[in-house]
Amino acid sequence: MVTTGDINKLLMLILLLWGGLQPAVAEVKVTIDRNPVQVNESFQMVFSLDQSPDSAPDFSVLQQHFLVLGNNRSNSISIINGEYQRSVKWSLQLMARQVGEFVIPAIRFGAESSEPFQVTVKPSTLASVPHDQHLLEMVVDKPEAYVQSQVIVTLRLLSATDLSAYQFGEIPAEDLDVVVEALGDVRQYQTRIADRSYLVLEKQYALFPQRSGQLIIPPVLADVRLRSRSRIDPFQSGGEILRFRSQPLVIDVTPAPAGFSGDYWLPADRVELREQWPGDLSALVAGEPVTRSLTLIADGLTAVQLPELELPAIDGIKQYPDQPVLENSHNNKGISAQRVQKVALIPGAAGVYRLPEISVDWWNRATGKMETATIPARELQVAAAAASATATETSIAPPPVSAPAAQAVAGNRFWLWMSLCLACGWALSAGYWWLRSRRSGRSVTAVTVPSSPRQAQRQLQQTCANNDAVAVRAALLAWGRALLAPRRIANLHQLIDLLGDELRLEVEALNQSLYAGSGAVWQGQSLWLLCQRLQKHAQSADSSATSDLLPLNP
Repeated sequence: MVTTGDINKLLMLILLLWGGLQPAVAEVKVTIDRNPVQVNESFQMVFSLDQSPDSAPDFSVLQQHFLVLGNNRSNSISIINGEYQRSVKWSLQLMARQVGEFVIPAIRFGAESSEPFQVTVKPSTLASVPHDQHLLEMVVDKPEAYVQSQVIVTLRLLSATDLSAYQFGEIPAEDLDVVVEALGDVRQYQTRIADRSYLVLEKQYALFPQRSGQLIIPPVLADVRLRSRSRIDPFQSGGEILRFRSQPLVIDVTPAPAGFSGDYWLPADRVELREQWPGDLSALVAGEPVTRSLTLIADGLTAVQLPELELPAIDGIKQYPDQPVLENSHNNKGISAQRVQKVALIPGAAGVYRLPEISVDWWNRATGKMETATIPARELQVAAAAASATATETSIAPPPVSAPAAQAVAGNRFWLWMSLCLACGWALSAGYWWLRSRRSGRSVTAVTVPSSPRQAQRQLQQTCANNDAVAVRAALLAWGRALLAPRRIANLHQLIDLLGDELRLEVEALNQSLYAGSGAVWQGQSLWLLCQRLQKHAQSADSSATSDLLPLNP
């Protein structure tokens, strides 16, 4: 006999099976290759789904403010851990008709629809109107900048003819010390000027001048190969090669303003301090560690420019900081830097502890004022450890030491004595360098042009021993030129590119100390030890001349 309960169970099973057969809700993602865009230039907008929609989308609503230059649909299938995943993409090439703020409305993909998306269209930033079929220009986002602040330089090649290959030259910033960071790969899009369509190849760099004064960027070269029209050249490798030269750039680099009173000079667009705690802070127990994560974020700076976060002492809590993690990321506005510092906190006893405020002063480039990023002070409530666990620990007598345990104790004593010997050696070395710095009176060493590699080495050793942050820059460049001769080294940035990231970190610390407050003291010992190691492993210089441009990119 079939009961009511059996019928209910059967209906429930049918509902579960029917729900499992229903297709998952498709999420429509919208991405754009850059935003804002410029009027009369093309950009790519992609609509992606994780499954095929019930019906094709209608993009005619976009034609009100944009020209639809292309519409391409692609399907892809991937297998991850034995599961098939399908994605469908519509890639649209659009061109803005006029300047303004435009909202792309929701577009339906069967039962689902995309979210509204805002696009900002700005006027064209072309420095000049091309009168020929090709134009290479170099523009800067601002003609004046603070020392160590970010400057965006854009190389833009316009071509009204078909190209089969191209190659940009490097920025030869030889007159002032400057750090150059490439912002991604070359971007391609189309623009329309005076009823003529142009292909635009664009490459951007972030420049960080290291000294105040006038930064002169000489012209940059670019090579292009025209597409061959020969029928016997199927690989388009025989087309004519043309070389173009941009105009030079002049940037006025101003020193740090007198209104900045912070310990470290940080000219940025945005600086933010964050903290993160794992779990529930109300469940802290005395003697148990808890990890505090401090994150310093800055837009318009590199990670090596960010200072170490000062951790004020907390009565009753021991702090054990971990190695910081530095990271750079690229976006439409240049470089965004991040420094993550994790600290283990161990409260010694139960009670209420006050964590002091942590702050970093920085200079807002947009407002021209000093601002402070802050993590507010907070209180931690720490409970006592379980009484039973404490009593158990104290009541248990230590077991007798067996032979293997005795050997382990002896081994630990050996490493203990070894650590003490190394610590004494380090202390003697530190005292030696301190006495030398005292004897030198911390005077600024006059750097002369060395007549030999040995003299350049002695000069660098002397300036490092004197902890002379100003003179060591010239001594380091002279040492690098002597080490890598006959290769031409124009500035410290080129020397860093040839000798590696360790030297980059040392030079960044050196540059940071020059613009830090009076409390910052630069120590030259680590730089000198690094240069000694680099000199031992340096290979013979390549005397063959290098070409200005690399092989053309197809």
